[in-house]
Amino acid sequence: MLKQLISPADKNNIFLSTADDKVTWNELDERLDEKVAKLKEHNLSSHVCFVIQENDKITIDDLLWILASIKNGGSASNGEDNATQKELDYLIKGSNANCIIRSNNIEIIKDPKLGSTKMHSNEIFRGMTSGTTVKEMFEIYPYFWTIEDHINSEVDGQTLLGCTPESCNRMLLNVAPEFNGYQDERPILLQPSGFTSTYSPYNLLRTYQIGATMHHLNIGDDVVKELEKSKANCVISFPNAVKRIIDELPEGRKFDIKYIESGGGFTPENLIKDIERKCNIKVLYNMFGSTEMDCTMQSVFKPGDSIDNFYGLEIVDNKHYEIKIEDSLLWYKYGTLPWRTDYDKFKIKDGKYYYDGRANDDILIVKSGVKIYTGVVESIALEVDGVEHVSSCEQDKLHYLIYTGKADINRVADKMIELQRFKRPHDIYHVTEDLYYSGSVKIQKRKLPSIVKSATQGIISHLNIKDHDLI
Repeated sequence: MLKQLISPADKNNIFLSTADDKVTWNELDERLDEKVAKLKEHNLSSHVCFVIQENDKITIDDLLWILASIKNGGSASNGEDNATQKELDYLIKGSNANCIIRSNNIEIIKDPKLGSTKMHSNEIFRGMTSGTTVKEMFEIYPYFWTIEDHINSEVDGQTLLGCTPESCNRMLLNVAPEFNGYQDERPILLQPSGFTSTYSPYNLLRTYQIGATMHHLNIGDDVVKELEKSKANCVISFPNAVKRIIDELPEGRKFDIKYIESGGGFTPENLIKDIERKCNIKVLYNMFGSTEMDCTMQSVFKPGDSIDNFYGLEIVDNKHYEIKIEDSLLWYKYGTLPWRTDYDKFKIKDGKYYYDGRANDDILIVKSGVKIYTGVVESIALEVDGVEHVSSCEQDKLHYLIYTGKADINRVADKMIELQRFKRPHDIYHVTEDLYYSGSVKIQKRKLPSIVKSATQGIISHLNIKDHDLI
């Protein structure tokens, strides 16, 4: 199941490394086979393994368990132990995992969900933790099928179009043709921290497929030191993670990061300028839309270009999907499947598509027997007895949680501390219902921070959470 498009240039090259461990291509199979043997001892084969990163630090073993699960004929998913237990339970259940792996220990799930083996013989990764596309659609769209495998694959009479090795690395190989097969230079990917999203295992699989190198950067690592040690020339992640790397680079020196994929239309303009100033950048590019399947939209920025070029996305020619904007939302249709949306808002100007924010980032919770669709921060706040109405919104790069009801603000804050640091709000406001609605029947989230900050009455209490990471 572990397939390659491009073989490594030299088997002595490092395949995967962290600040304190590494594995070469020569050593890889031996380390994977040790893990496969442990899986077989537990009678695991075509099963889903859920790998949990511990202590805010991803290890080589965490990532190798992903590959070992695939090499064993199964598939994998992942999460972090600093998520709340409720979040972890949701992710594990949603992935239909048969076992949990952490600190190299395998824990069999006694009553796995029905149908917990792979949906399709070529599904190798069942991501559950990043983006609505992944969370809502992975039961239908497994990662990394080959073109031949997915053309005629059907479930319940519907054609399935999975992510192909060709599509997931297409933008990288297009914008950096020197990486494409037979040249001397290979991608050396500096991968920002965490199992928070599917980026780490997803990019691990991309790295494997094109015979490249990935150096994993954990929170707290010395970015400059690790960059110099790894000689990384490429960064692929979401904008805030890219920003965390670039912010750590000192002024007055240019680093040889030549290729950056900043996925998402919300990359700040000042980040693009910082990249130009601090890096010997050749190309900054954006794969937007359903990158878990095929890249549907793309944009490219090169030094000297107008920054607007990066924000104007163009449709990628692909015979398998259709795309439309309806009620300001971007919709995709793959093959014979129904129309779906990630709730990304878009505007069209001069034939290009411009990202205009996420309509919602909802999950389902139940309070007092009532189903409520709400964001993660809001759902956690609503678990506190006495919280009635709640809004999680951002303004000027600050994240506000504004709520009504009888709940004490310190209890709400304690609940927020359970969240991963980057999900925590900066400021919590306990306000009256009159101020919350501000005379309007329908709440307008974007206006709430300004209304609350300028209010002379209606604020019951205010608390600032200083332990917050913008990652």
